[in-house]
Amino acid sequence: MAAQMNFVRCITLLGAVTLTSACSEVFDYFAQKGLDDPTENISVSGIANKVLIGRDDYGVPYIEADSIDDLVFGIGYAMAEDRLEQMVAMNLLARGRLSEMTGPITVEMDVYMRTLNVPQIIEQRFNALSPEMKAQLGSFANGINAYIESHKDRLPLTMALTGYTPEPWQASNSIGLFVLLNLGVGFNVHEELSFLSMAKQLGAEKAAYLAPIYPDEPIDFAEAKKLSGLTLASADLQSLTEMMTRLDSTLGRIRGQGVAASNNWAVDPAHTRNGASLVANDTHLLLTQPSTWMLGAVKSPEYTGVGISLPGIPALVAGYNGDIAWGETMVMADSMDIFIEQLRTTGTGTEYLYQGNWYPLQEREERIRIKGEDDLVIQVQSTRHGPLLKAALAGPSKNKIIPNKTDSSYGLALSWTAQYPDNTIDAFFRLGQSKNIQQVEENLNDVGFIHLNVIYGDKDNIGWQVTGLYPQRQSGRGHFPSPGWTGEYDWGDAWGGAATPRVLNPDSGYLATGNNRTVEAGFEPVLTNSWYYPERAERAQQMLHASDQHDRDSMIAMQADRTDVLVAKVQDMWLSHGWQAMIKEGIAALPEKEQKAAESIFARILDFDGVMASESANAAVWGMLETQLIRGMFLDELGPDDGDLWKNFMTLNGSAYSGYQDHLLGRRQPDGTFAPFWDDVTTTAVEHPGMIIAQALANTSAVLNETLGAESEWAWGKLITYHWRTDATLMKPHMSSLEQAVVGVLSDYLDRGPYPAGGNRNTLNVAGYDLGKDFEVWNIPAMRMVVDFSQPEPMNLVVAGGASANPASPHYDDGIDLWLSRQNRVLPINDPDKVNAHFHQQRYLIPVNQQTAD
Repeated sequence: MAAQMNFVRCITLLGAVTLTSACSEVFDYFAQKGLDDPTENISVSGIANKVLIGRDDYGVPYIEADSIDDLVFGIGYAMAEDRLEQMVAMNLLARGRLSEMTGPITVEMDVYMRTLNVPQIIEQRFNALSPEMKAQLGSFANGINAYIESHKDRLPLTMALTGYTPEPWQASNSIGLFVLLNLGVGFNVHEELSFLSMAKQLGAEKAAYLAPIYPDEPIDFAEAKKLSGLTLASADLQSLTEMMTRLDSTLGRIRGQGVAASNNWAVDPAHTRNGASLVANDTHLLLTQPSTWMLGAVKSPEYTGVGISLPGIPALVAGYNGDIAWGETMVMADSMDIFIEQLRTTGTGTEYLYQGNWYPLQEREERIRIKGEDDLVIQVQSTRHGPLLKAALAGPSKNKIIPNKTDSSYGLALSWTAQYPDNTIDAFFRLGQSKNIQQVEENLNDVGFIHLNVIYGDKDNIGWQVTGLYPQRQSGRGHFPSPGWTGEYDWGDAWGGAATPRVLNPDSGYLATGNNRTVEAGFEPVLTNSWYYPERAERAQQMLHASDQHDRDSMIAMQADRTDVLVAKVQDMWLSHGWQAMIKEGIAALPEKEQKAAESIFARILDFDGVMASESANAAVWGMLETQLIRGMFLDELGPDDGDLWKNFMTLNGSAYSGYQDHLLGRRQPDGTFAPFWDDVTTTAVEHPGMIIAQALANTSAVLNETLGAESEWAWGKLITYHWRTDATLMKPHMSSLEQAVVGVLSDYLDRGPYPAGGNRNTLNVAGYDLGKDFEVWNIPAMRMVVDFSQPEPMNLVVAGGASANPASPHYDDGIDLWLSRQNRVLPINDPDKVNAHFHQQRYLIPVNQQTAD
């Protein structure tokens, strides 16, 4: 992550190069140096026999070897060839060392990872691996290092420009990437941090309406009452929540490897056209360049398959191995809890209160190297509940990002499921070797550190299983922060493994998840309180049950679908007698000119089919209306829109089912009145929903006219866009003006787009953007997979972008048009002749003691 951010230091290296078109020539020079001939054999040390690396027309690699050790060596070499910068940056991020490459802009990320003690967790988990897995990761590292060693004088572009030289890859680095995956699929910590800020401003009970669990579940007042004894507006907690707002921004950048969305589903043979199972998956991640995922096919006597991998992990994360197929979505697991600790400073140090007694904080020192600046030394303090986040952020520092340490009577400690030992990476590798449904289930039982809904199948069966280890809390549900001093909310032993929810061959014939609640309300032990919006899963079920003749094409059509079923829910509600009367009353109270505009928009909404097509005018109306509604409901109390409170609100809306949608669907308070944010507190009147809706209707017309022109010009794709941007571009808001200017030049060279988009957060073909902020899409299907077991070559797979991170490569961006087409393509693995013809650009890695390939 963020390897391109190195470029902010490139001025000293470019010297006389000015910010003109001449930069492109410089970039081309460095980028082209890193390209290899995909048909030229290479002599390497570290393999017993030759290894084939084939590539197809899109640069997707196929690696074949006579043994597993040689295979993973080849995977490492091919991954480094395509994504070395990405791998190095993610490893540095996981180890809290990213600032060694990027400078002070990423210090907060490093502080957070060091506070969580991730480097130690990486080594502990590596030491617990089986000897076989350690050996395979060692061979994988050797493959990466063979590439680095042979390309010292032609490193990837940003490394060449900044002079950063990657260290040799360590076998344990792959564990760090699994830790990043864990951080990416755990979401409630963001909700907890944001809730503290909201509760300080609004009171805990009212703030609870901004973090509803689900439409059919009550507002979680019981969790909010945990904080009733705290003076949330106190100076200590105010300072703390301000720091947590900044920390949550850091977490948002770290969790970019796994944002809140993904779909998977399966169809049993009785409901397919050709009498064999179907398995589909599209994982939703940040829209970045390069893509998060890599496509690939691999073959050895011990491990064969085709699917997606994360650069730096030599195993298929989702895919097909000739016998079974599997794909994942996030459970939205609550894998972290925030504990508010009472602190006091004594003559000998700082202590924390627990069950009536005061205990000394545990302390350790962390030194963070920062490119171009002095080292940063922080003191990490911990309680029995985990590291204190504030203590890390407030450690002694010469760096302006980290404030000076101050005394406080409160701290925030973080408990994390990393404390539970497990066997995840071994299990994931074995998952790809599974030959039948029973082996899939057994291997998934050992996946503890990654919390997923896995849907899988073979030709005759389909199944769903939740993975992961979850805390058993003595009390409470972990939804909001807990007092640490009572002990009543402490964690006990882990729960999960073979006891997690699962279904094999359901009577309905269909399985589907979309980060929605997949268990009954109030399920214990708690999986999460932060389920995502239910509409994607509802639409999947709707489309699955519409036919018993499903095939590859119907699966691809589902993944391309842009119907938002929320529209129909709102239409039904607004057409009911009470709501329709309220809205008409609200429209009648508007100035005459606004009345006509509001009536026209209202009619369009009632006539809308809910399809968020890029060319649709009514989709533009609905999308803009949602923006006006959320601002009309909440900005009066949570604004301004550039303030911390609104940013926290955006975090809540993007992470889970939101207070906005909950209000929109008619949430009532216990006394029967409407949910509290419908009233505009800036007026003396008490507004009802119809008045807020009426004004939003009128505003929608005005803003669309101003933005897009006449109604004949309205189209959703003119508002909502896809833009493939590097991490450097995404980090520009956090840079100095000079750095922004420099990165702007690099962005012109590396970024792609914008392109008209379609869909929204509720559509199967997801297009997530910050509702109420802008229409720039940041959350997309980063891959689309369909496995049709009736076909001789079942795998159909694309990713959102190119195979290579090298901008001089033809495969840097050639996958974008394919992805935009919403189509798919076959990647063969079963038939050797088809594999050979498909991956037709071929070369061999040859042991140094062999002169030529056979």
